[in-house]
Amino acid sequence: MNLIKIDYDLFKRILKEIPSNIFFKDTECRYVFSTHYWRHLQGAEDPSWDIAGKTDLEIRKDKENAKLAMEQDREIIRTGKGVSYVIEINQDGVTEYLELIKNPVRDDDGNIIGIVGLINDVTEKVLLEKKLEKYAHTDMLTGLYNRHYLDEWITNFMKPNMYPLCVISADCDGLKTVNDTYGHTIGDELIRLTASLFRVGLPEKAVIFRMGGDEFFAILPNTTQEECKKYIDNMNEVSHTLLLKGKPICVSFGYCEVQSVLMSLMQAMDISDKRMYMEKNAKNAERKSL
Repeated sequence: MNLIKIDYDLFKRILKEIPSNIFFKDTECRYVFSTHYWRHLQGAEDPSWDIAGKTDLEIRKDKENAKLAMEQDREIIRTGKGVSYVIEINQDGVTEYLELIKNPVRDDDGNIIGIVGLINDVTEKVLLEKKLEKYAHTDMLTGLYNRHYLDEWITNFMKPNMYPLCVISADCDGLKTVNDTYGHTIGDELIRLTASLFRVGLPEKAVIFRMGGDEFFAILPNTTQEECKKYIDNMNEVSHTLLLKGKPICVSFGYCEVQSVLMSLMQAMDISDKRMYMEKNAKNAERKSL
């Protein structure tokens, strides 16, 4: 069997055929070689340009990611431990995600002589993961967050600096009548209109959930009870302009202020739900008396 002798130039040509970008840096974080030049580099479009001897800060257009790369490289040299991470690059109106895998290279005596790295374009994978995550958190009918995401939001995003905060519970009035009279397609439209009411009537900081059926819930960080009442008054006014089968929609609201961590969000929700049902029952009693 004839074995092919691989010299350095042939070895580089072989590496260039690998879709991933493979690079090697010395202990000063300077590139020795790279199998591919990617579009996020400064000067790489020049045929005579060479990456050898340059650092990330010298060649990358994205200086923040360049600083991150050099910090990671210095940590690898210091600790002798490899790293793996994904960076987001926004350039020319395009968002891309690159996975970087870097490990130290040692000589026969165990001394670190540089860093070998691999760059993979994982944009499609990350965007798919984000899309699936959005589906898991989103109510498909309204585009609001779903009930499942509420527990996750409380666990991961509730912060002490959000107090005082207010919660709002809401319920579409007459959904069953709409469904029985016009069908569930029109009932779904009532639910979508109510979701629009929340989007228009509440500030951008509000976190809004469809809890299921015709029930909605909103969390308003850094909001007092007085401010919350004004938002509800505003939504009641806006509801008169949202028409379904020629009639304005009607929504019942309840609220509760949470001043500190001494009251849980679940306790506040219970209070706002009770106030919402009191309003709903009062409306029903008024209709029956007419």
